[in-house]
Amino acid sequence: MRTHALSHTLLMEESQSRIEGMAREGSTSQALVARRILEDIRLYRQWEAEHERLMRTVAEESRPLRQAVALRNACFGLIHRKAMFEYLRQHEITGRARHAVFELVHGDGDYVKAVVAEHGNYVRSASSLLCSKHLGIALLEDRVFGDPMQRYEQCYADYFRVFCEAALASNRYNNDDTLSTLLPYLKRQLGNLRRAILALPPETKLSGLHSLAIRVPAAHSQRVVVPFRAA
Repeated sequence: MRTHALSHTLLMEESQSRIEGMAREGSTSQALVARRILEDIRLYRQWEAEHERLMRTVAEESRPLRQAVALRNACFGLIHRKAMFEYLRQHEITGRARHAVFELVHGDGDYVKAVVAEHGNYVRSASSLLCSKHLGIALLEDRVFGDPMQRYEQCYADYFRVFCEAALASNRYNNDDTLSTLLPYLKRQLGNLRRAILALPPETKLSGLHSLAIRVPAAHSQRVVVPFRAA
């Protein structure tokens, strides 16, 4: 792992360089997000201000290991912030169900404004997450930003899906609380995973985490895989 702490200036310069580099990577989802940020000056300024605050919390730590932990915590928040729009897109939630999800998260407000705000939130959060993972791996030399963080991202996406499906199922039928009873367990497992990731040494590979497969009733009988660190 790196022996000297990273400065705020270096973190921002490397992040901006990473955004510009990703924008040239063809038609990948990462490239599309990066180009969306660079093509909209207002959105870019919003992203820059938010990312600068995140990087300042990292730079304030005087040791590389503490910087790595601060950056891991930042990644958790970014994963949470982008989960809603990814859920809507990946599961093709449209029509009344889409309205219901926005009402669940944003309350009974202006739907169009909520959609615009949530999309901007997704683009900025996804951009910062991509930069943060790059900083963790390339500059801090911390493997936890690879597979373990990717596993947490997938698990949180599964948790958010179950959260939405449980709420929508309750509103529609009010006769099956299977998903609702599973939510506290999934939330507890996510907390355990988050604490385990924060405690992992930088050289840890995915083999340092074990996984527990849970069958979750859903429209397509998907599996939710909840990893945890062995005691």
